[in-house]
Amino acid sequence: MLRRLLILGGILLFVGTSSLGWWVASQPGRFALNRIQLEGLVQTKKSAAMGVLGVAGGDNLLWIDPRGVKERLQQLPWIRSVWVRRIFPDTLSVQVVEKVPVCMGVVHERLFILDEYGQPIKPFAIGDALLLPVVRPAANKDSAREVVWMINLLDRYPGLKEIISEAVGFPGKRWALITNRGVKLLISENAEQELELLMKLQKKYKILDRKIRQVELRIPGRASVRGQL
Repeated sequence: MLRRLLILGGILLFVGTSSLGWWVASQPGRFALNRIQLEGLVQTKKSAAMGVLGVAGGDNLLWIDPRGVKERLQQLPWIRSVWVRRIFPDTLSVQVVEKVPVCMGVVHERLFILDEYGQPIKPFAIGDALLLPVVRPAANKDSAREVVWMINLLDRYPGLKEIISEAVGFPGKRWALITNRGVKLLISENAEQELELLMKLQKKYKILDRKIRQVELRIPGRASVRGQL
């Protein structure tokens, strides 16, 4: 009996001490938030991120919900993932990873910025300082996959990618790449071999610098060039 009373007394003492410690720690002025470390922002404005954190200087760290901070930040269009830590006695650490803009695309007749998975990030707006090609796959259920395929293809040819303003898909895995000078490059599902040939011709003859309007590359091993009218 005495042993049980001692155990019960110990439990009650522990609970009481813990409750008192929590009450003391959660009082105003204790563990007051003094610094917010916000890292990883690229496209998101810091003011926008700070505006949705839902915390303020002087808040008790014990009452700040990291999950709530994370959920609010992930509502911003550019944010892909968030890590939130409370660093006692006075710091909230927030690290974000943003979506990567790779191109623009038309979604429901509106121009959107697309991420590395071919998914829309946000509508393109005046003031967005992003010079990205517009990728418009042929209408089908795998449009996101087609966008990723095209961007990965262009990434293999950085010198070409920087001059492409639009990539338009057609049925039969055919594409027209349009340069910023209005030259159409016609390619097929054998795009890698076709663009390799184009790069060889560009290196040797500078054909993309000439006054032409179209390069037909879909004939195996050949390129047919059409000049301007």
